[in-house]
Amino acid sequence: MKSTLLAFALILTSFGLKAQSNAADMSVVPLKEISGKTGQEVVVVDSVYSGRAFDNRTLLNIGGNFPNQLLTVVIDKNDYNNFEGDIVALYLHKRISVAGKVTVYNGKPQIAVTDPKKQLNLNLKWERGLYSKTQ
Repeated sequence: MKSTLLAFALILTSFGLKAQSNAADMSVVPLKEISGKTGQEVVVVDSVYSGRAFDNRTLLNIGGNFPNQLLTVVIDKNDYNNFEGDIVALYLHKRISVAGKVTVYNGKPQIAVTDPKKQLNLNLKWERGLYSKTQ
């Protein structure tokens, strides 16, 4: 009985995660492999080490401080209204998942985020292949 309930709960949870985001359809990539994923839709989980807001965009550095970051999350000024408050303060020093298409700018991988509800996730529990919200 318990195993049936557990299986049912897992199925419902998977539908809930898929409804929240298309990230469930993307492959989770270790951050150290991101440079080889140009042009692919991926999910990456790591910490925001630093960030900086400019007049026309905000940059979040994942996997290291600038200029040694492994990935840059780019948020255009036109998308600021999709975020609640100061973007850098919201994500700085937090473990997040980022979903999107990997592109390259000045030799560094980046993912442009336009909709944080579909592309960014805070409060993750991350353990060896596990991708789920913490309880």
